[in-house]
Amino acid sequence: MDSVRPRGLAALLTLALGAGTVAGAGLLGSPAWAAGPLSGTYSLDSTSIWTAQQVTLTQTALEDETPDTAVERTVDWGDGTVQTLSADAVKAVHKYPANGSYAVKVSLKDGDATADGTISNATSTVTVATAGGTYKFNPTWNWTWAGGGYNAKYELSGVPANATRVWVNWGDGETSLLTRSTTSTYHYYGFGQYTATVTLENAQGKTVPKAAGWYSTVADESSPSATLTVPSSPSKASSWSTVKGTAKDLQIGIDAVGVQLWRWTSSSDYYYNFSTKKWVKFNPDSTTVPNAALSWRPVDSKGNWSVGVSGMAKGYTIEVDYAAVDRAGNYSAWKYKVQKLTS
Repeated sequence: MDSVRPRGLAALLTLALGAGTVAGAGLLGSPAWAAGPLSGTYSLDSTSIWTAQQVTLTQTALEDETPDTAVERTVDWGDGTVQTLSADAVKAVHKYPANGSYAVKVSLKDGDATADGTISNATSTVTVATAGGTYKFNPTWNWTWAGGGYNAKYELSGVPANATRVWVNWGDGETSLLTRSTTSTYHYYGFGQYTATVTLENAQGKTVPKAAGWYSTVADESSPSATLTVPSSPSKASSWSTVKGTAKDLQIGIDAVGVQLWRWTSSSDYYYNFSTKKWVKFNPDSTTVPNAALSWRPVDSKGNWSVGVSGMAKGYTIEVDYAAVDRAGNYSAWKYKVQKLTS
């Protein structure tokens, strides 16, 4: 009998192993207990971004030989944020609001099996830095009149090569979209002080707005001044063929100098018509003097102004009236010079 039992036990074991293999008896070493390989490959669309931009993580491959359960995938973005991906997600997006270096990690889990995902970039660390470039107003302020405004010049330099758009928020409720190649532009400001911000944009999104200069308009409430250059021979008629002088303003600058010319004898009065370049006889008590009797003369970079006059002649007494106005609309007091022409 002893010689029979081993043969029977071996047969039973053979049947049991066969049944386990075919029907999944669950014995150790059977395929039902083998977890199989678990792996995933991922790529980041960028590992160098500007403050407040985002990166996208894309799953390029996932291998799991026990597909009866879904793989749980979590992304640790390195800044304290851990994101669990939904079952059908192959992409994840994350925005970094602060500068720094952040190591991105992907963890895989299926039942008792765990694995780290492989990020195929040269580095899995995302570096976040402030966007470059210099942005400023030149000058940072200008004179205007109370309630007025000014066309401010804005300059840009060193804009990063990978910036595709440049947004300038002027601080007055208006925003301009500029190209990266823009080096200067202008913006009209009303009366007041304003702070501009610049936001750069590329495929990773927009940066955090960067303070980029202030501009103010200051009220010019002071009057300009004007002078008349009296000829070396003032009584000689020909010396007045050109009436000239200077003007200056210490704030916003001179706009023009107004000139009126009069002459008279004991019996007749005349005004000078700058349009026709002729003297016109008139009655001071009844004649309406036209606008052409007033000429606004430009001032050059040195503050000089002049106007040519024809028909000066001896025997008359002439009067030159003049006043300056600045670009803020402030006037100097009207001045005059009376001169008798004797030769």
